[in-house]
Amino acid sequence: MLVVDTTFYVIVAGSFLAALVNAAFSAGGALIILSVTSFVLPVSAIVPIHSTLLIGSTASRTLFFWRDIDWKIAGPFLLGSVFAVAIGSRIYVELPDTIIASAISVVMLFAIWLPEVRWRPRLRHPWAIVGFLHSLLSTLFAYGALFHAVILHTGLKKRQIVATMAASLTGMGIFKITGYTLNGFDYVPYIQIIGFAIAAAFIGTWVGKLIVDRISETLFRTVFRALVTLTALRLLYVGLFSSS
Repeated sequence: MLVVDTTFYVIVAGSFLAALVNAAFSAGGALIILSVTSFVLPVSAIVPIHSTLLIGSTASRTLFFWRDIDWKIAGPFLLGSVFAVAIGSRIYVELPDTIIASAISVVMLFAIWLPEVRWRPRLRHPWAIVGFLHSLLSTLFAYGALFHAVILHTGLKKRQIVATMAASLTGMGIFKITGYTLNGFDYVPYIQIIGFAIAAAFIGTWVGKLIVDRISETLFRTVFRALVTLTALRLLYVGLFSSS
C-alpha cells in the first residue's frame, strides 16, 4: 500500500529538482538532496537515504556512456572505495545524531562557500587514494567532493569525465548501501519513497535538458547558495543544541 505524506512529497519533489539542476548546470543535485532530506528524515537516516536517491541518476549515465568509461581511473577508485565504505559505514552507525548533523552542516558550508581548489595530483597512480578519501567522506557525511575536483585536471574529454565519474559513483553508491545495510540500517520503510524519487529523477533530467538555456545561472547560483547555507545552519543548530 502506497503511503503518501509530507516526507514522500518533499523527497520526491527534491529528487526531481536535483536531477533537473544536474541536467541544467552539471552540478548541485547532491547538495539539494542533502538539503531536502535533512528537513524530513531523522538525522541518522539522511546519509543512507541520500545514497539511494542519487544512484538512479549515476547508474543511468553509466549505462548510456559505458563505452567512454576510463577504467584505469574507475577501477582503482572503486578498489579504494570498498575499503573506505567498509570502515566508514561501521563508524557511521555508531555516531550520535548530534555529531552527524554538525559534521554534515560543516561539509555543506565548505562545499558551497570555499573557492574552487585546483589540485593536480603528482602521484603516478592516485586514484585508489582519491577513491578511499572521497568515499570515506561520502560514507560518513554524504558528500565527498574530492573526486569532482581532481578528475577535471586529468585531460579526459567531457564524455569520458561524465562516464568515469558515473561508473565510479555508482559503484560507490552500491558499496555504501550494502555497508549501511550490513551494519543495521533498515531501508524497508523507505522503499516506496526511494522508488518514486528515482522515477522523478528521470523526469527531472528530461525537463532540465529542455530548459537548460532558459535559466539565469547567476540567479540560480545565488538562490542555491542561500538555500544550502540556511539548511546547513539549521543542521548545525540541531547538532549543537539538540539533546537527542
